[in-house]
Amino acid sequence: MTGANVITGGTYLLELSSGYDSSAFYLDDSLLDGPAVLDGDGEDYNDITDVVQNITISRGRHKPLDVFGPGTMTVSISVPVGNRAYDPFNTSSVYYNTFTEQPGLAPLRPIRLSRNGEYLFTGLVTTFNQTYNMAGMTTYSIFAADNTYVLAQGFLPETVTTSETSSARITAVLSAATYTGGTSLTASPTATLGAYTIPSGTNVNAYINRIQQAEQGRIFCDRANVLTAQERIGTTLAAPTATFDDTGTATPYDSIFVEFDQQSVINNANITIESGGTLQNATDAASISEYFTQTESITDSLLSSDGQAATLASYLLYPNPRPRFTSVSTTFASLSDAQKTALAPIEIGDTVQATKTFTTGTPLAITQDLSVEGIDHVIDMNTGHRM
Repeated sequence: MTGANVITGGTYLLELSSGYDSSAFYLDDSLLDGPAVLDGDGEDYNDITDVVQNITISRGRHKPLDVFGPGTMTVSISVPVGNRAYDPFNTSSVYYNTFTEQPGLAPLRPIRLSRNGEYLFTGLVTTFNQTYNMAGMTTYSIFAADNTYVLAQGFLPETVTTSETSSARITAVLSAATYTGGTSLTASPTATLGAYTIPSGTNVNAYINRIQQAEQGRIFCDRANVLTAQERIGTTLAAPTATFDDTGTATPYDSIFVEFDQQSVINNANITIESGGTLQNATDAASISEYFTQTESITDSLLSSDGQAATLASYLLYPNPRPRFTSVSTTFASLSDAQKTALAPIEIGDTVQATKTFTTGTPLAITQDLSVEGIDHVIDMNTGHRM
């Protein structure tokens, strides 16, 4: 690993695949007694950290009822005008694939970012933009997304299903979509889905979002780009992975956002399964009297029975708004090395604990345990890392 040190942050390594394997054996080109081998050793990754200015990563969702979109990473780099190593027009670039006559650095090439050996993002380049500036540097903007983006581009053939758990249905869908990425699926899902035939032309990710809607867990690509499915969230959280406070005894933060929102109220939930069921309703009369009727409705749930639909309707009720911490922000410049190492690889689904203290009023301290639903990184190679 080479990479580059980011002030107050650690050692970061941004690697972009050239799309081919320089050590593989190529017919009519490689020497029979040369170093090339039939299988090679995999794709070549190029360390481009030293030309990077800024990196931003956004993964996850904002609220528990939101679906997960693709995790994304944006990279800004600049090089002197005479440096054409990254120029897709430059056929003499060290990254140019002379065997296929294609630029080595191009869309849909794998890209990955790590800090001190721990991946923060892994995905594929979706856009590789270049700007020639006559008076200065040549700049590049690289946009990347994880495999949720890949799934959103795919469509399913007509697929007959059986009554099965949400994890088994994800496996069946990925098989029908010929998905080759890694997976980590919950071994104990809550939902059993009905034997509903999937119509031809159904978008893969849209259908996976329907599975999540039935399970009410989390389906996302983790920081190593492994498609991960977690069971229904429930009300019990795991022990905190990171603890934040403002007293100097835990990880320091520089801001906490508090949400106290009437729009989060759900006091009427209607669930109807896709075929053969009747509407299942759950209500909270006291909440309706206080906050008017606010309905969450699912008219084509993949759940297999009315009983499961009734359970989901009750689960979705959130009758009373409560003030709660909904985001915490910290800069690595304020953290110890141990705190940075613990915090950087935190994952969606982990638990964090945050405490805010006061000098007046009651109570004098508020502590909340919260599940991580989304993670943002902003890395400036000159000023540091904010998370």
